[in-house]
Amino acid sequence: MNRDAPLVLGIETSCDETSVGIVRGDQLLANVVSSSMEQHRRFGGVVPEVAARAHVEAMPQVLQEAIDRAGVAVEEVDAIAVTAGPGLAGALMVGVGAAKGLAQALDKPLYAVNHLVGHVAVELLRSEGRELELPAVALLVSGGHTSLLLIRDLVDGVEVLGETIDDAAGEAFDKVGRVLGLSYPGGPEIDRVALAGDPDKYAFPRGLTQHKDQSTHRYNFSFSGLKTAVARWWEAHGDPSDEALIADVAASFQDAVADVLTAKAIDACTAHGVPRLVLGGGVAANSRVRALAEQRATDQGVDLRIPPLSLCTDNGAMIAVLAAELIRRGQAPSRMDTSAQSSVSAQYAQLGRGDDHRTDSLDVPPHPAETTDPPEDRPEIMDSLNRWGATSVAPDPSETGGDDQGDARKPSEDEERIDEAITGLQPTVSASATRAPTPKSPWLPNVSFSLGVLGIALSPALGVGVIPAILAVLTGHIAKAHPLARKSTVMVALVLGYLGIAVSIVVGIVAATPLVRALLVSAGFLLPEG
Repeated sequence: MNRDAPLVLGIETSCDETSVGIVRGDQLLANVVSSSMEQHRRFGGVVPEVAARAHVEAMPQVLQEAIDRAGVAVEEVDAIAVTAGPGLAGALMVGVGAAKGLAQALDKPLYAVNHLVGHVAVELLRSEGRELELPAVALLVSGGHTSLLLIRDLVDGVEVLGETIDDAAGEAFDKVGRVLGLSYPGGPEIDRVALAGDPDKYAFPRGLTQHKDQSTHRYNFSFSGLKTAVARWWEAHGDPSDEALIADVAASFQDAVADVLTAKAIDACTAHGVPRLVLGGGVAANSRVRALAEQRATDQGVDLRIPPLSLCTDNGAMIAVLAAELIRRGQAPSRMDTSAQSSVSAQYAQLGRGDDHRTDSLDVPPHPAETTDPPEDRPEIMDSLNRWGATSVAPDPSETGGDDQGDARKPSEDEERIDEAITGLQPTVSASATRAPTPKSPWLPNVSFSLGVLGIALSPALGVGVIPAILAVLTGHIAKAHPLARKSTVMVALVLGYLGIAVSIVVGIVAATPLVRALLVSAGFLLPEG
């Protein structure tokens, strides 16, 4: 272990995990995670206010345990890192507040970093057998994020190829799990029951994979239509007591998600000539996603990197090692007025940086492992570790030529985008494309309903309503098998159809009785009346 590498403490509170990680350069010393999942289970999803309160309660214990495991004193830490976005606004505020407090109390620099880039930075932990080779494509999939990134440089070379335009994959897992009567979180539960199911049993839709989607949504994701299709199918055919049926539906849904995720990720690798794919996020722990990714990566000659399960989900280690990389690269610390940002693009590895450029003296070595100079011999690191206190949002009026009250420095376009105000509590990043239309309901149930009404209306007219009534029954039974067909509409159409047939037959018999009798009398089979 390189004792001269910067010792960084990282805090992660973007969702329901309170985590503190401590690294020395690319060596992991401690990674402690406390989850509030049990508190959210009865609500069937993460409640932002509950998550924020849980972070406040867990932070002191998690922080102390991480320090104890690392075997260091908190005063020895060279820098404090924290997730500043994207994520749940209230949850992020707790972590950012704790990090700022530590930085102020210990007189240490603050590095506010991007949660999404942190998932990729896990590959820098050489002590865990990781090694990040660039360029690479990264597929980040969790309950709040589904993003496809092209990474040429971890600090300032991240390009967002695509992201979810509605539900994230993990969110769809939770909602479908609830539909099937499984407990929260839905991802692990669906993965568990799907082991006994047939993934080819039901052909659920694959969003944004049609030829017409390739021009505008080639690398974007949409899981709202898939979720709706499963819900509609279950409404029409589901049986909560049939475990085999639940397993087949879960397996078919899971396969649809894994198919879309891995197909688009491998397509991005081949299209951009990048032979490396990194998976990150909680959904990367899904067995079907991992297996299908391994199979397709092998077929296309792509080197697949999947973190161990403990590093797939949100953790402080990924935040700490990303900050360590920023320090190694001579990046100035973040300003102390940097705020939590619920929505921010993955192209920004660091938020609220104290200057707009890297230090002039920066001399980037080929790889973190080759950085062996002690900090005092590396002026760019020492400069980075001590410059946060000298930065200011509003320069002195005498320096800017402003009036007596001072002219605040006009932020650059990039800073305006980075330091945007918190806009909501949703954890997903801002959509870069229009929302994809959800699958439309089939028209056959409405046709069946209309024929049933027509059959009832015409049944008094000598029973001629029997024809549309029969057609209503036939189309109703055909529509019943469609996954998106509304069960109530189909049932009403069938009732009207059968009722129209019955009424038409009765009316027809009543109307035909006098004519039949007259024919029988004329043939001599019956005596005339009277």
